[in-house]
Amino acid sequence: MKILAIDSSSPVASVAFVSIQGNVSEMLFRSDVAHKRSDSSALFEGLQSAVALYGLPDALCVGLGPGSYNGLRAGIAAARAFATALDIPLFSFASPLALPGPDEGFWAVGDARGGHYWMAAVQGGVFLQEPKLVAPSDILQELQSHPDFPLLSSSPLAGLEHLIQATPDAGRLAKLAKKADPCSSVDSITPKPLYLKPPHITTPRTATV
Repeated sequence: MKILAIDSSSPVASVAFVSIQGNVSEMLFRSDVAHKRSDSSALFEGLQSAVALYGLPDALCVGLGPGSYNGLRAGIAAARAFATALDIPLFSFASPLALPGPDEGFWAVGDARGGHYWMAAVQGGVFLQEPKLVAPSDILQELQSHPDFPLLSSSPLAGLEHLIQATPDAGRLAKLAKKADPCSSVDSITPKPLYLKPPHITTPRTATV
């Protein structure tokens, strides 16, 4: 089975094409390219290159965040469209599960903007604590539930030391997909991004006519 996986929740657009036969996986293609919140072209360039080199996939997999609002929308829309066009399974997982942390456990933390951080505890590829919003002043207390876990984040965070900079790896998403059932068939709705709060929308100062 060949699985094409993408994650655009962080400042890095990650694309991976993985061949999985039984318990053996082979990374056919990988692209991890920095991208801006307002520009997801790196994601589509990676997809195009992967398919041009290794053909069409047997399944798609996409990361759901939390993370960049625009990045998540672009990645999920691309995965849904690709899976629908090819009539193949589509899998989805929360992006922190794809971070390259130790199996023994780690914290995934990030900037949720608006004066909040988000955090989650991961061990062995599953959540010990689901992603949730936390005030920066409370996060050190929250971390005491697993004080030995390293902290992984895609960007520096004020008030937190010893952060390990890391971004979700699409190759890890593909391996998770092999162990799971599809999140949706081609006839079902698009997977929903993991938004922990409503997106910030700037209100116009004056009404437009």
